[in-house]
Amino acid sequence: MRREVLRMERVCCLEQGVMQLHDFNLSIMAGEIVGLLPVNSSGLTTLLKLLQSNTPLRDGYVYYMEKQINTWRDSKKYGNRHGRIQSESCLVNGLTVADNIFVLRPGFKTWLMRPRIFKEQLALFLEGIGISIASDAYIEELTGFERIVVDVIKSVMSGRRLIVLRDIGADINESELKKIHLLLRHYIKEGISFLYIDYHFEALRKICDKVALMSNGRIIKLLEGEFLTQESLNAYAGSYVVGTRQEKHQYETTKKKHSSSFFVDNMSSHLVKELSFSISSGECVVIQNADLQVYGEVLSIMSGKAVPESGQLLLDGKPVSFEMGGDTAVIHEQPSKTMLFGELSYLDNLCFLLDKRLPEIWLDSRLREGIRREYEEILGADVFDGRINALSEAQKYDLVYSRIALQKPKVVFCAQPFRGADMELRMRILELMLTLLDKGIALVILTVNLVDSLSLANSLIRVYRDKPQEVYSRNEFSTMPILRYSAH
Repeated sequence: MRREVLRMERVCCLEQGVMQLHDFNLSIMAGEIVGLLPVNSSGLTTLLKLLQSNTPLRDGYVYYMEKQINTWRDSKKYGNRHGRIQSESCLVNGLTVADNIFVLRPGFKTWLMRPRIFKEQLALFLEGIGISIASDAYIEELTGFERIVVDVIKSVMSGRRLIVLRDIGADINESELKKIHLLLRHYIKEGISFLYIDYHFEALRKICDKVALMSNGRIIKLLEGEFLTQESLNAYAGSYVVGTRQEKHQYETTKKKHSSSFFVDNMSSHLVKELSFSISSGECVVIQNADLQVYGEVLSIMSGKAVPESGQLLLDGKPVSFEMGGDTAVIHEQPSKTMLFGELSYLDNLCFLLDKRLPEIWLDSRLREGIRREYEEILGADVFDGRINALSEAQKYDLVYSRIALQKPKVVFCAQPFRGADMELRMRILELMLTLLDKGIALVILTVNLVDSLSLANSLIRVYRDKPQEVYSRNEFSTMPILRYSAH
């Protein structure tokens, strides 16, 4: 009989007077992979904190390894032995793989470091999973995939019986994600359990024994066995799925041809060799990078922070100028955190890039007032008088994309636009991107993981390190097994 690793029973949890978890129930058995699909992110941060450090409960009980560790009567003031792995790694840069796995683990008390023994021990772990990573490699030298592998091994060697995985597919490609799944299957045979949190149902269905749907701080449905299907998901989150199809149809039927064009001509740099593609106004191209180093290099060039070693970037036949507020714009990863200024007003944030197109914007209050009236009809009047930090995530994204639309660039480069977004926010981002496309703006999406991006793309370009690129047209997406669920 399998042992129960985690049970949360009727858990209610308050934070700053707001109920974040309400009647939350979840059970995980030894050697089981349970998926958690947040329809929205409400309560997710509270859940992760609760698993990590026994925050006080308003009601309910939490059991770990069949022992009660938290109740509404009494909250234990110590951390739990749960591993937590996410796209932003918790490994320490400047130290080697062996240092992170062996030296930094709880309970390590040896004063004399023995690198040879560390290397031999790590080799035994890696031999069982068929993955090769040098024990003396520094963490900053590892790929995103290798960091996740090291994180998992570290958690296992630290005696963690439950490991929480959150959004690990953000910085790895499809083939690497398959290897991670093989790694998880290897450890569930040893009785290790995983709580796999992801915003994409297809990614969870491929590996999980069951998937719990979470909305507004509670589990609304548990899908398992014959009910672990897309049809069952649609019954509880159908509005999001249908919305995607409607937006896709709207995009394909209303997109217009425009004369402006962006052309990358035989561009080469340290890692990327002979990249070429073109895109017209109102079109979308997705550039998938083989790993984070390639992604970072391509993003630096496309945003004007670096110059390619050879080749050129042309806009309407002329070399591209990456001047701020000009014909190009960049929407960075998680722009609600990286592209807004909390000390400025909502209107000032909206008009931030307009001084090149409208030099009098900061001197003419009537002009700014006219912009406010125009965008109040789109964004709502109430947001203009509040603080930036008080806006919801959706409202912050609305502000960022409206700023770009107001700038009227010819090409916009979007860096991993769906990273960290729940189902509701992803649908909102798709709507905002479609608005840019309808205005005749060309979109270049730079990403590592393809999920969501292909729903807008006219073409896909897969860029590898020191290897020729691969180009696919839209009608080829559904015919390729590795792309099929991403395109859907």
